[in-house]
Amino acid sequence: MPPALTITLIAIPVLLFGARVALPGIPLKRYARTSPWVDIALIIIGAVGLVLHCVAMFYRGLIEGVAGSDGYLQAVNGMGGPSIALYVVPALLALAGLRRQQPLALVIVAITLVAVGVTMYNGGPLAVHLAAITAAAIALALTTALLVLRPRRSKRVRTPR
Repeated sequence: MPPALTITLIAIPVLLFGARVALPGIPLKRYARTSPWVDIALIIIGAVGLVLHCVAMFYRGLIEGVAGSDGYLQAVNGMGGPSIALYVVPALLALAGLRRQQPLALVIVAITLVAVGVTMYNGGPLAVHLAAITAAAIALALTTALLVLRPRRSKRVRTPR
């Protein structure tokens, strides 16, 4: 993976979530929907799993130093059933976490994740696969940063004793 693309894939989510913190209009209140903590956890676990899969394929050396990572690296880079499962499961977890969001956003994220999977395992050109990864990363980061609202805090009324 070209270093410029790696930097872009890191910078886009950082900028989007930084904008979320810095700009009062983000998330987009008109379109955003509240997600329970379980859904937010699913999105995070799914995204981490997808990032680990990518890192195992393109930056193997970053994971090799972690004790017990040999089996994971072999499974991912074997490009067989275990590799597919290690991609599909995190992708499904992320989609499950986004299920309460705008349907169009969910469909876009799903299509881009399918494109990543298809281009990864069909033996096509690397450039097409990298474009699919970029599209999926942008779609997932945009959807999460602009549309996902944390659960509202309940205001408990204290009654005098």
